[in-house]
Amino acid sequence: MSNDTRRALAAGGVLAVVLLAYFFSQNPVDFRVYHVGAAGVFDGTRPVYGDTSGLGWPMHYRYPPLFLLLFAPFALMPLGLGAGIWVVGKCAALFLLVAAIFRELGTSPRREEWLIPLLFSGSFLVLEFRYGNVQFFIFVLVAASLVLVRRRPIWAAGALGLAVAIKVWPLFFVPYLAVRRDWNVVAWTLMFALVLTMAPALYFGFSANLDLLSQWVDQEFQTQLGSAEIWYPNQSLRGALMRYLTLVDYSEVPDSNYRTVNIVSLNPGMVRTLWFGMAGAGYVGLLLLAYRRRQEVGWVEHGVAFCGLALLEPFSHKSALVVLLWPAIIAGFILAREHPPLWVRGVVYAAIGLALIQPLAPGSDAQRLLQVLGFDFVAACCLTAALVWASVNGVQVVQSDQSAAGKSRATSAMA
Repeated sequence: MSNDTRRALAAGGVLAVVLLAYFFSQNPVDFRVYHVGAAGVFDGTRPVYGDTSGLGWPMHYRYPPLFLLLFAPFALMPLGLGAGIWVVGKCAALFLLVAAIFRELGTSPRREEWLIPLLFSGSFLVLEFRYGNVQFFIFVLVAASLVLVRRRPIWAAGALGLAVAIKVWPLFFVPYLAVRRDWNVVAWTLMFALVLTMAPALYFGFSANLDLLSQWVDQEFQTQLGSAEIWYPNQSLRGALMRYLTLVDYSEVPDSNYRTVNIVSLNPGMVRTLWFGMAGAGYVGLLLLAYRRRQEVGWVEHGVAFCGLALLEPFSHKSALVVLLWPAIIAGFILAREHPPLWVRGVVYAAIGLALIQPLAPGSDAQRLLQVLGFDFVAACCLTAALVWASVNGVQVVQSDQSAAGKSRATSAMA
């Protein structure tokens, strides 16, 4: 590739990022919650937590105190400017993460290896960038920690510890890394997370910070583990069970007009208990897979873990499915290089089809119906099935740590 071509591609990329930043900054729904909420906290007009925080229920503030301080520079900017810079940061993080993953996987990507993640994850990325949620940055931190976990454990722990201190779900990966015997990363992650969680005491004061953390825990416990379904069609296992086995009422949310699809109307508490059992069994299965292949680099298992997160956590908004970018990349490599059985290729293509149907469906009513039916949930299940097959059958998209170390020693000796 000539220098002129590289410069032209770079200029085109910069222009595309600028246009995306402008477009997505026009109505950044979740970013607005952070912006209004943080500004209100700092000028004393809004509480940190509660139904009147953020933009008010259901768009209230839901993050630990640390995120308020990290977001403070954006709260000082005009909404549009801050949202635009937020999008530029996400574009840069996306580029760096994908480049790092493909570099670690070792070769120039073939067509399936980049086309499958683009088709599967494209709509989730667009939605997440448009909403302006912090979810993508958290995903990048966790993914970066998994890329670095065996080579730079302290850096990996720092990234994961920061992610845990901002949002709860990265804790999902701590037991996972423990059964893989990445003890240094686990220990340092917990230490970093504790220090960062307590760091806002420097601003709020020690007692006030503890009180805010207590309010946050109470709020999240009631939201995440209650028997009532949340205000959007949840794409996790819990959401599918609740919509089909109980009567979910979305009427409290203005203009929601989501349809009911329940087959029966069981007690929500009973269905929540069923979800607890199924989610627990699924997580144990993930830990067994991780333990079984603890000596390997673990790229396939990391993909299964991200799928497990999306399916097993209490609530998965459609935009939160950006975490499936890693599994989609690994699925692309499996299809391109491993010649899997026809059914594995079929479920991956089915996952792509299900992910593409909703954004292409004509009209908001049709798209909302597909959300309620759980097409994204089924797509995540299909992707999970393909990666579980790969893990059980010992598929490696890159060489193991031991073989990589042996190859490195041999290369050094030859030199």
